Amino acid sequence: MTTNDVHTTAANDSDIPDDEGLRDILEVFKTMSDPTRMRIILAIAKGPITVNELAAMLDLGQSTVSHQLRILKQTRLVVGDRSGKQIYYHLVDDHVLEIYELTKAHIEEKQHGQ
Repeated sequence: MTTNDVHTTAANDSDIPDDEGLRDILEVFKTMSDPTRMRIILAIAKGPITVNELAAMLDLGQSTVSHQLRILKQTRLVVGDRSGKQIYYHLVDDHVLEIYELTKAHIEEKQHGQ
C-alpha cells in the first residue's frame, strides 16, 4: 500500500473508527514501541532464528528473549515453527517490517525537511 493508496482510502471512508475499532491497530504500535521487541523483530526479519541465536545476537538473556517473543506472538507479529527440538521464529508476513520501514522513512523525510 502506497501513500496514495492510504489517501484514497481515507478520502473514501466517511467513518473514523471508534476506540474499539482502533484497539488492534494500537496494540501493534504499542508492542512495536518497545526497543527490545523492535530489535527482535529486526533480527527475525533477516530469517528464521532460534531463541538462543536471538539471545546471542542481541546480547540478551534467553528468558528475556522468550518473554518478548511471547508478547510478539500474542500480537501476531511473529510465529514459531518447530524443527526437531528447536523452534525457529519468523515474521508472520512482510507487513511487520513494512510498518518499521514506513515509519523510518517518515522520520527521515521530516529530518531532511521534505
